[in-house]
Amino acid sequence: DEILVSDETKKKIDKLLGIIKKHLGLIRKETAGQILYYYLEDTGLIQKLLLPTSVDAEAKAKNISKFFDKLKTYEVDNEDATVPAIVGWLDLSMELGESPLAANEDWTEINAVNILTAHSAKGLEFPVVFLINLVSQRFPTNERREQIPISDDLIKEVLPVGDYHLEEERRLFYVGMTRAKERLYFTAADYYGEGKREKKLSPFIFEALGDKSVSAEKKENKVNQLSFLDYGIKAKSGKDTPNQDSPLHIDYLSYSQIETFKTCPLHYKLKYILKVPTPSSASASFGTAMHATLKNFFEEVSGGVKPSDKLLYDLLEKNWIKEGYKSKSHERGFFEKGKIYLSGFLKQEFNAKTKVVLLEQQFTIPLGNNLRIGGRFDRVDDLGGGEIEIIDYKTGATIPTQKDVDKNLQLSFYALAANKIPTEPFFKIPEKIRLSLYYLDQQQKLSTVRSMKQLESAVAEISKVREEIEKSDFKCSNHMFCQTGCEFSLFCKSDK
Repeated sequence: DEILVSDETKKKIDKLLGIIKKHLGLIRKETAGQILYYYLEDTGLIQKLLLPTSVDAEAKAKNISKFFDKLKTYEVDNEDATVPAIVGWLDLSMELGESPLAANEDWTEINAVNILTAHSAKGLEFPVVFLINLVSQRFPTNERREQIPISDDLIKEVLPVGDYHLEEERRLFYVGMTRAKERLYFTAADYYGEGKREKKLSPFIFEALGDKSVSAEKKENKVNQLSFLDYGIKAKSGKDTPNQDSPLHIDYLSYSQIETFKTCPLHYKLKYILKVPTPSSASASFGTAMHATLKNFFEEVSGGVKPSDKLLYDLLEKNWIKEGYKSKSHERGFFEKGKIYLSGFLKQEFNAKTKVVLLEQQFTIPLGNNLRIGGRFDRVDDLGGGEIEIIDYKTGATIPTQKDVDKNLQLSFYALAANKIPTEPFFKIPEKIRLSLYYLDQQQKLSTVRSMKQLESAVAEISKVREEIEKSDFKCSNHMFCQTGCEFSLFCKSDK
């Protein structure tokens, strides 16, 4: 039958069909995460992540970001990250009781009522917990048997003895109870709308409290359902919107976060506050692969493997990330460049006598005033005489001047950490901490040191940036980067 729709609706349908057709054509070429990103971009949905207009919209934006993190993790660990593979993985996760939202959200930090299943609440604790639906046939539920049961003779595993379903429901009830730190409420209703027969209390309540306690509670604390007319009407100004009065509090900063904010406050907000997902980039994939390769190289050599170009190339192949490149030829170009970098590193920088003490080590240190800073050491060498060298690899082609290196904030981050971490090989005075940037493109190393006065200035600078972030309106800066290669260009346009 013919369906009558307006011209405007027809245009929307045509646009949607065009998007679907386009993305179907990409299934064999792109990963599921990349296709999902294209969908959000082509439909315009991704722009709505910029300014969530309600608590619900804000939660959706965060959930989408968490979902992209899941996909990226899967892509790293699995060679096949196509749509069919991802769908199969998600189906299996759901069958095993995993909630894609709850499994990755820090519910304990959300100042709101959280509605969770017993499965999703595992490992969490709350001051007050309400266990609801505590009536027979709801908790515990009726066991759903398979329509075509498998004969016990065909099952190799040892089958559980007794009522396995009831035991599993009892275990979940216990999980729910033990989520409460201060108060625990049991709730049940006589009727749930599906019939006229009064419901019986869950047997788990009697097991937990005892028959006498339950009987006394039933008489004293039974309440009637409120009429819908008893609920107050929301004022127009009281819409379900995020709490705009709550001040932003920054308790952690990395060098990357500071540089991002200085470049563009909007970019900082999207990346580090809203955590808006972005597609992989060639430079990020290349940098990650190179760092992992050099880490593995030093590990292999310290284990007795002879250093060679072949070893480096094999490790690069092993650590290579295929996502983020425009084409196969684009990817091959980066791979060949990586081989050139590694070969040059072996010839000009590597020294078998170097005493490497740390590789790719993360750090977090308190800076005072409820602020922590963090980062990652690429490599730390023991130079002897109580001196260490912290080396940071760079895959970019632009090499700074010595003057720039002497006041580089990233190197000050490393010096602060090496000065404050109270374990070997750290806890050094600044003058005993050599700081180096190693540029693989030119096989050039630039080194410097810091004084205690310089570290104090760095702390003041970091604290000042924190204050600026907390007071910022997060407008796009129109920086040159925003106009050329910004991953959030869609948002920059909508912000103007």
